Amino acid sequence: MKNTSFTLLALAGALMLAACGGSNNVRITEGTETIGNAPSGTLFTTKEASIVHVDLSGRLATIRNGNKFEDGAFLMVKDKDDGTQTGVLKALPKRATGLRTADVLEGRPDINDLVTRASDAEASRLSKIYRDAEQ
Repeated sequence: MKNTSFTLLALAGALMLAACGGSNNVRITEGTETIGNAPSGTLFTTKEASIVHVDLSGRLATIRNGNKFEDGAFLMVKDKDDGTQTGVLKALPKRATGLRTADVLEGRPDINDLVTRASDAEASRLSKIYRDAEQ
């Protein structure tokens, strides 16, 4: 009986580890408040472009859903909660992956901030300030 209990316990533990082993899906969480059975935050799906990583020392941001922007486009970054502008980016050339990178030109963009294309007037103003070097 003792061996059977130990075997069942070991089997249950192995099944739990296998179930938690991960999947090919990407889990996106937002926030820190526990909601329902979610370990932290809320699972959500979005088609909006948003910041997923920022390296302020290298002045580089990584954008989810950013492939809709053309190479070299000026991008405005806004806080998703209150809409205040947190930065200005310039899109780098597209890569084969689903993520897009951009140079951080101004401000301090943060993870989950929303990214939109700058207006024509703003892009014109920014292109006079941030010119690319001649190649």
